[in-house]
Amino acid sequence: MVIFLFGEDSFRSLQKVLEIKKRFLVTDPVGSGLSIFNWDQKEAQATLLSTLAMPNLLAPKRLVIVRNLIECATDAEKDEIVSYLKKNEKTLQTDDDLVLLFWEKGQPKKNGKIYKLLDKIAKTQNFEKLTGIKLNKWIMEKVQAENPTAGISLAALEKLILFVGQDTSTLNQELQKLLDFADGKMIQEQDVDLLVKSNADISIFNTIDALASNNKKEALRLLHEHLKKGEDAFYVFSMIVYQFRNLLKVADAKEAYRNDEYAIAKAIGLHPFVVKKSLQQLRNFPLAKLQAVYQRLGELDAQAKTGKTDIKLALDKFIVEL
Repeated sequence: MVIFLFGEDSFRSLQKVLEIKKRFLVTDPVGSGLSIFNWDQKEAQATLLSTLAMPNLLAPKRLVIVRNLIECATDAEKDEIVSYLKKNEKTLQTDDDLVLLFWEKGQPKKNGKIYKLLDKIAKTQNFEKLTGIKLNKWIMEKVQAENPTAGISLAALEKLILFVGQDTSTLNQELQKLLDFADGKMIQEQDVDLLVKSNADISIFNTIDALASNNKKEALRLLHEHLKKGEDAFYVFSMIVYQFRNLLKVADAKEAYRNDEYAIAKAIGLHPFVVKKSLQQLRNFPLAKLQAVYQRLGELDAQAKTGKTDIKLALDKFIVEL
């Protein structure tokens, strides 16, 4: 059997490799039939074909894992492997005693000779980046798999994704902390607030909340808190622009979708939590004011980029004049 695993979500594809390896070691605890070839680490590359060609007398069942061959092998090595695979294609596909597993970190080029061949002869699985409902489902299943008595509330799940993004490796690390803290109970939103560090993008919400409430003093305090942390002023400005752009998108969509945050999120490509926060902020931002604010941000952006004003001064000016 030939298996080919790859995809943008390298964490999940590698987890699948480890799952297959773990199942194999149940029947072969000492691993006498296990061989691993790491092309990125230049580990005994020349022995792969000889290992495949030579039966293992100690272990009739064999698992051969080949990592990052497409990315790291030389053209000569690729030609040799392609030749071997073509010559032994039928045998490899029908041999129940041999599992030949190719794993690539990331998405390999589809026009490569090995990719094309493996796509034809192997059982392939492309681990694409998870988003939306699929990502939510993965997190909930991960929680259950780690601790059947545990759970995660929808609010906590949404905030977790918003805080750390959609990278499954990072999400997995944060989930381990949350699961340890919850100790078999439901993970709540306040647990995420306590244990998970939010990025700069998320804390911008608090600044916009202060502006929406016309609390300029608090908005200025939060702004300077960003800058004291060493965050780039242009980045902070860009995130304020980004959030006001999101507010305009939500404002345009909320009537059509009757304030349904999930329908709006799907329609405009934002996370439901972002839409929920935006809908709350829009209560204090009539559309005309929102459009004027966005236009003013555009003017300040142009002035800062052309050197007509200092970006930090532009940020202060924006808040004071709002």
